[in-house]
Amino acid sequence: MLIRIAALLTAVFLAIAAPPEVRAQSGNRGLLWEVTSSRTTVYLLGTIHVGDSRMYPLPPHVEKAYASASAIALEADLSTGEAMLAAAMGAMYVSPDSLDQHVPPELFRNVTELLRSYGLPVELGRSLKPHMLAMALTMMEVGRAGLDASLGLDLHLAQRAHRDGKKVMELESIGQQMQMLDGLPADAQVAMLEATVQGIRAGTLSADMTSLVEAWRKGEAEKLDEVAMRDLQHMPPATARSLKSRLYDDRNRAMADRIAQMLDASEVVLVAVGAGHMTGPEGLVALLKARGFAVRRL
Repeated sequence: MLIRIAALLTAVFLAIAAPPEVRAQSGNRGLLWEVTSSRTTVYLLGTIHVGDSRMYPLPPHVEKAYASASAIALEADLSTGEAMLAAAMGAMYVSPDSLDQHVPPELFRNVTELLRSYGLPVELGRSLKPHMLAMALTMMEVGRAGLDASLGLDLHLAQRAHRDGKKVMELESIGQQMQMLDGLPADAQVAMLEATVQGIRAGTLSADMTSLVEAWRKGEAEKLDEVAMRDLQHMPPATARSLKSRLYDDRNRAMADRIAQMLDASEVVLVAVGAGHMTGPEGLVALLKARGFAVRRL
């Protein structure tokens, strides 16, 4: 889960960069579903927000879905750097307020040690709110694991769709996502930061990142969902339930509403959102099936 939202921070700095060069690979399956109504077809592509060159080119069935779609729908358009930077500024404390006034002393000491190990100034940690700092630390670990947020599927598709002249739609927006995170209860934000710090110190966070990429390449939806949700297991149960509801279940229902509207129109749309939103009883696949749409895995 933290890996998914951490890419939002990195996108602020990478979205306006040139698309990275990738080498052809084979054997990727990805996570793609076809949803049909009496009027049109919508494709659901489960994405991950970091990656490496082995994920490209996209699998042939994903390329076919992309080619057939006249529009791409994303959680948020990660290719608009200015809007994302403005949204990220809202996740910073205004002096004299600072992080050390909101987290336990031991956690702040651990954060300070990590920042120094990454060669980052301690003042960066003081200025960021817990959820944003969790993202920043996670994305530093992305680099150590050999992964790259500029190779995330969402950014790749956003940049490519703009180049190809396809319509790009947002199911949410960067601003909405950042407001949602900033509106999380204080204990939930601290729990996110604590889970991130523990994962980095234990070495499990980088392993989980690599597992996410491998699960996507192999098309292992259940494995990807299990890894994405793993950090919730180390939080107090009430906090974990609140975070899952706010970060996934509530948003899934809103996204399903938007997708149902697309299925009532005539346009073919490729909907690309985080893979963690696809599976499970509250995932998009189950929600759309429950509404009577025909859904099949490709």
